[in-house]
Amino acid sequence: MSETVLPASYSERTVPDVLDAQAARVPERTALIADSLLEGPETRISYLELRDRAARLSSALAQAGVGHGDRVGILLDNQAGIEAHVSYHAAHRVGAVNVALNTRYVERELAYVLGFMDPRAIIFAPEFAELVGRLRGVIPNAALIEVSDDPQLGTSFAAALETGDPLHPRTAVGEEDDADWVFTSGTTGNPKAVAMTHVASVACGHQAVPVWGLDDDAVYQSFAPFFTSTGCHTNLLSCLVTGCTYAIEPDFDVHETLNRMRRWGTTSHFLVNTVLQLIFKRLTPEEIAAQEFPRLRRICYGAQPASPAFCERVWNEIGIGWGVELINVYGFTESGNSGMYLSPEDHPIALARMGNNGLSIGRNSFHPWVDYAVLDPEGNRVPPGEVGEICLRGPSTMRGFVREPEADAEILKHGWAYSGDLATIDEDGFVTYVDRSKQIIRRGGLNISSAEVEGVLAEHPGITEAAAVPMPNPILGEDVRGVVVAESDPPPTEQELIAWCEQRLADYKVPAQIDFVDALPRNAMNRVIKSALTGGDSTLA
Repeated sequence: MSETVLPASYSERTVPDVLDAQAARVPERTALIADSLLEGPETRISYLELRDRAARLSSALAQAGVGHGDRVGILLDNQAGIEAHVSYHAAHRVGAVNVALNTRYVERELAYVLGFMDPRAIIFAPEFAELVGRLRGVIPNAALIEVSDDPQLGTSFAAALETGDPLHPRTAVGEEDDADWVFTSGTTGNPKAVAMTHVASVACGHQAVPVWGLDDDAVYQSFAPFFTSTGCHTNLLSCLVTGCTYAIEPDFDVHETLNRMRRWGTTSHFLVNTVLQLIFKRLTPEEIAAQEFPRLRRICYGAQPASPAFCERVWNEIGIGWGVELINVYGFTESGNSGMYLSPEDHPIALARMGNNGLSIGRNSFHPWVDYAVLDPEGNRVPPGEVGEICLRGPSTMRGFVREPEADAEILKHGWAYSGDLATIDEDGFVTYVDRSKQIIRRGGLNISSAEVEGVLAEHPGITEAAAVPMPNPILGEDVRGVVVAESDPPPTEQELIAWCEQRLADYKVPAQIDFVDALPRNAMNRVIKSALTGGDSTLA
């Protein structure tokens, strides 16, 4: 049975409570391995140092007028991982709400988000000084803090740390106060701000611990950008509540990522499917088999649909080949990144049951207090084999969208958080992803899963990756259009790929057109931005 609130047995109810507890319990343990704009690459700081730096910066924020309920924008990427996390905790210590800002935004996008959040302070890297300066009219009341010892704009982050008070007292916050606003991807229209309370954030951390496989000895590695819900919420909080080491990559690079795993003594890593595809593309099977990671215990993957052939390679070359546990992960921002997963024990069963929609996302929820279900729009569980919507409930669920009550009603209903993801569930509880509800292609009254078509196209030996999107049909409404990246040289022809699909898909699912591109447009978490392929808004997430 799920809990809708964090159980009372958990004494730390706010994020600052947790940081203070870990600084007292394991003061010398490495909290972060991350790049720093001020100290250089692969800087290490302990939990006590993290708490003291956050206290010093919080005194500077307080002097700048930041207080309870104000918003602090953090415009930093993983090259400033140390400063981003210090800023996150400093804002909480003055009772403010953190807003991690997308470092890939162009001026129009950043102007919208800044105007919406009305920040009392912005902490930013020097590379964004000119952009922030041009937007000064949008943020007239914001204190500006540049992560530099010689700032172009505003005051110096380095000076704030040097002169700040390590004993600066915390501002009291309640467990139901907002801790973070996490902006959604914004791949269609303007992004929405998902409000997470302190107690929901603490719950998010605890429930991700068994998924990432964390304990006191863990070193959890991830390349997820800080501004994503994975980077500024789930990863950060799960390592914090465990008191283990969070190892933050400045970016993903096949060879350097693998080297870091050895160098840092990584015990678990979250690699989305497209990243694993890059590993398969850039390393030979022999090179993959030769990799050795003495402390690696678990690889978590997922985040996008994948073909059966890809899933088999992950199992054989990564799971068996590296001798590690595999966890296929599913979650979404509005649920507080609660979710479900395919366990190591269930992988062989799920592999044997694969169809065109690929591997099941599992039958285990993140934590006993999280529930999952596949429901119809009225909140009823769908029968086995029928398509419904993946729904989750648990104590990490968002408070709601900021100033978007109509959007709340679309997602928070019948006591569940509705994901917008369509799936089936079988008699044994295995859930299999079908498609995003808004990405279903409708042709002549028949629904077509874009994920199924993509899986078939990606199976062709001449194709690296594929997307399936709708194209107008004046009679049938929509046709299927395939967009592919070729693996072979010369590439397969459009006619060859259509014939390939005709042998493997019902006739109404076969693409009417296939276009070749050098690369599919992707957001920061490597998810394909399908709106950019159909002429819609292509905002990066």
